[in-house]
Amino acid sequence: MAGLHGMKVKIIETLTDLGGQLHALYPEKPIYDVPGFPAVMAKDLVRALITQMRRYGPVICTRESVESVTSKDGVYWLHTDKETHGSRAILLAVGIGSFTPRKLPAIGADDYENRGLYYFVPELQHFSDQRVLVVGGGDTAVDWALSISQHARHVDLVHRRNEFRALQESVRQLLQTPNITVHTPCQLTEILGDDAKITGAVLSSQPKRIIKVDCIIGALGFHPDLGPIKRWDLDMVDGNIKVSLDTMATTRPGIFAVGDGISYPGKVKLIATGFGEVGIAIAQIRSYLHPELKGLPHSSNLKPSKMVAEIP
Repeated sequence: MAGLHGMKVKIIETLTDLGGQLHALYPEKPIYDVPGFPAVMAKDLVRALITQMRRYGPVICTRESVESVTSKDGVYWLHTDKETHGSRAILLAVGIGSFTPRKLPAIGADDYENRGLYYFVPELQHFSDQRVLVVGGGDTAVDWALSISQHARHVDLVHRRNEFRALQESVRQLLQTPNITVHTPCQLTEILGDDAKITGAVLSSQPKRIIKVDCIIGALGFHPDLGPIKRWDLDMVDGNIKVSLDTMATTRPGIFAVGDGISYPGKVKLIATGFGEVGIAIAQIRSYLHPELKGLPHSSNLKPSKMVAEIP
């Protein structure tokens, strides 16, 4: 989007690869809220976005973490663990920040982590002809159960409440999928197995049940952490960056933010929403950097120009 406005862009990414949570956590997860796609795998969406982005030649700095930011004479200086970058405007698209999975509070969970118990799901073919237990009741848990059911012999989903936090249509599909059994209200209390592998799980249903499983997916969410950004003197709301709904501007001039890590009245955490927020933010950055330009552009007449945000 910034390339269409002719602005120079530098992307600073902490991870080894671009793609954020979609690449690092959910590469095999189907995404349903991207316009024009009935469903698209997360890894395929990331690949398409990167291909689109590279057309405009952004500078990409991976495995580099911003540790602090300073400003002087209208320029922000981002100090990373490798070097210092200058820019007249900053767009934060940091999602929930760093993500640490919420561990399962079941007996034996520590013993089998990455030995049958997963918080970061491997390729779906890994579950071919397996008996898989998914723990959780949000979108992640339900989506994983549906995706894995296309490869696994059988999927059990355990949720501590009768009500799900996932999208209603996803829950409908969950309940109608023949090889998925839903256990509610219920919790996983113990993981059973030997030195080699997981063999079963103890559920807290009444009466207590033991089911045979080969793999377990912990999908209780993540502990988010925005890290050093919390010290950027930005106004925060419940751990998220406060922005203006009409501009995506933070409380510091020249710093804008989009995505799951922001807060404004009516905020909805969807990928489709994030795309719209980026469009608003880039248009406002254009106006911020070049107030002499009148009006906001329309997609049918966007043409790259010579506007520059980055400081050489």
